[in-house]
Amino acid sequence: MIWGTNLFEEHCGVTLFKRSNRGVQLTPAGHALYEDGKKIIALSNQALARAQQIEEDSKETLRIGTSPIFRARVLIDAMTMAREDGLPLKFEITNLVAELSQMNNNFDLLGQKCDLLEAIYCDIAWQGQCQFYELFQTPLGVAVNHHHPLAGQTSVTIKDLAPYTITLSIPGVASQLDALRADILREIPHATIHDAETIGQDTIALSEVQPYIFITQKIFQDNHPNLVTIPLVTPYTLPYGLIYSNTPSQPVRDLLAYIDDHREALIKKWVS
Repeated sequence: MIWGTNLFEEHCGVTLFKRSNRGVQLTPAGHALYEDGKKIIALSNQALARAQQIEEDSKETLRIGTSPIFRARVLIDAMTMAREDGLPLKFEITNLVAELSQMNNNFDLLGQKCDLLEAIYCDIAWQGQCQFYELFQTPLGVAVNHHHPLAGQTSVTIKDLAPYTITLSIPGVASQLDALRADILREIPHATIHDAETIGQDTIALSEVQPYIFITQKIFQDNHPNLVTIPLVTPYTLPYGLIYSNTPSQPVRDLLAYIDDHREALIKKWVS
């Protein structure tokens, strides 16, 4: 300790400490250096904080839209990974409950209120209205209330649906759902199908209070926690991924490139 203080004084060229048998005290020069040193450290911290803020402010913002129907799942993981890896983007989660309470094609908000959405892709109804980045294919299932006769089954076939009203999107929304409709009507010629023009909480509520069969996907089971989701034995799947504007911004292109490089890690927990 003494050697260190002596070396420091020698480096400074002034006497900083007054030594006695009662201890060590700062000399006037030492006290001045101490006080000025505190100011220099404070200024250095302020300069560093300002530089960090300038760098943060220079990052472009990417807005992730979310609602109960367009729920951000993989995007949240992608956002976290991108931050950890230092991708120069700021992220905002934009609540669009009012605008996107239904599975509709209100895509004028892309680039206006949000930059990215996450959902299944309706390849017929949404064609040309937006761009789509596919993450994976999600299998079809059925959702029923906990008291439904099918609720305890590990899987169901189309024939199992015969006694019940089936809630299914109207024709012309998604080609795979149209193919499923054709199979249902072929195997159950007198099937009762409730045509849903849009999919929202009101549509889901029908199955909560009625013995309706709601055609859904496993990944959407967090959209209807009051229902039991059961795999449907069918070859049909729906594309699941990211929806964005036909004229995407640079931040969108940057994040999509990042997701493309880390796709397997991001989707692992969702496709297992």
